[in-house]
Amino acid sequence: MKRFIPVLLATVVFIINNQAFAQKYRNKEVTLIAYKVNLDPEYHAKFTEYAHLFRDPVKPKHDRIIGHLTADIWDIIKQQLTNDVGMIILPLDAYGNKFSYDQYGFPNTSISRALKKGNSKFYISIDVDISPEFSSKYIIKTSAGTPRQVIQLATNEIKPRVIIKMNIYNDIGIIPVANTKGEAIESKVITLNDKYFDGFVNTNINSPYQTLYKLVNQAVKELVISVYSRK
Repeated sequence: MKRFIPVLLATVVFIINNQAFAQKYRNKEVTLIAYKVNLDPEYHAKFTEYAHLFRDPVKPKHDRIIGHLTADIWDIIKQQLTNDVGMIILPLDAYGNKFSYDQYGFPNTSISRALKKGNSKFYISIDVDISPEFSSKYIIKTSAGTPRQVIQLATNEIKPRVIIKMNIYNDIGIIPVANTKGEAIESKVITLNDKYFDGFVNTNINSPYQTLYKLVNQAVKELVISVYSRK
């Protein structure tokens, strides 16, 4: 029994340290300084068939799909960082013209400028990538009793992966105090139809189908876990 005590103590210390690390963000003002959603070009072409489902862009020149996903994915990230990590995330325009912004109204400012112009305790930059798990056209398929096979996906099939990377900076340096990451991969090949966009283009977040919304939500949950484990 005694030989298990050091392992148990090490586990307890690890958990306490990780929780203490995440607690440092609780009730602290956090400012977003950069945020971008990258959608694989071939996926964008496939999603375009369903572009009518997405909101009209604020400005005609804006990409309807990217604009919609950019806003909605941020809402998901912000909600979970607020609820699960305890961050107090300031409004996007909290620093007005002290910061620069992208075409969708999100901050696009370097950490150096943020430290000079802002007064938040922490700053975050986020990159979201929606792309194929493998090549856009091919996937490795494994069946019981048969060797692995490389098969070509149909034009209306996808097997996406969502990766969310977030750098966290404090108010005294340009080197991130944490590099965090959340990743989720669709469990099987998706045949695209209207239902895949449930949750983003309507309020059906609990759709019985596999959806992009659920995949993004899972990646955000993994991101929160990463904040706690300091990955």
